[in-house]
Amino acid sequence: MTDPLVLSEPGRIWRLTLNRPQARNAVSAAMLEELEPALRSAAEDPACRVVVLGGAGRDFCAGADVAELTEAMGGAAKASRYASGVEALLRSIEELPRPVIAAVQGAALGAGCQIAVACDLVVATEDARFGIPSARLGIVVGYESLERLVRTIGPKRAAELLLAARTITGEEAVDWGLANLSVEPQALGQAAEELASRVAALAPLSLQASKRGLGGVLRSPAEEQGARDEFAALAASALQSGDLVEGLGAFRERRAPDFKGR
Repeated sequence: MTDPLVLSEPGRIWRLTLNRPQARNAVSAAMLEELEPALRSAAEDPACRVVVLGGAGRDFCAGADVAELTEAMGGAAKASRYASGVEALLRSIEELPRPVIAAVQGAALGAGCQIAVACDLVVATEDARFGIPSARLGIVVGYESLERLVRTIGPKRAAELLLAARTITGEEAVDWGLANLSVEPQALGQAAEELASRVAALAPLSLQASKRGLGGVLRSPAEEQGARDEFAALAASALQSGDLVEGLGAFRERRAPDFKGR
């Protein structure tokens, strides 16, 4: 059986590839079981600076595995476990203390779009297709995913994706704030690699604090306070780090900094 997830040469840049091209990289239970441990490993690897998440073949991820989802709907417990697994994955991406870049080509629909929204940065081909046509299948998207989507693109545009089942291109995704950059299909790999290299060269502790702070904005007062407290602790750590000394020294000496993440 083909491994549903491929990890390429972990180092400063971890490259995770959804590897079910025959199923348009639809999210299966097996994929969920491998993705979360892979993300945890990235978080625990001190060498890892950034994660790039892509899809094998012509699509990023066309959504949930319909066959598995249909089987799961045969029982409330199974359906609940499947939905909870997807939400747990999205939370893992969002809470990972490393920036995550989605490299999107082809379809990013349903769970695929939700994964892209959970990532920190998104590079997409101009002809990529983003959408959450859950109402066409009678599926209901999880509440956390709704919150995440509204924070990213606003309530009216979120309503277009969910209530009108609209699909948008990679170019439109940039205009909507769902993607950061759209490129020609043949340029996706290079564009994602260049962005990952740029992120990997920055101070890891600073990135971790900034990601946590960004994640706390627009949350409920209780959640925001928790995020503020964690952000303050991470920021204090960054401000006392050797990386800060290195960054300031490199600026004065007009050279590229060599950050160590400590």
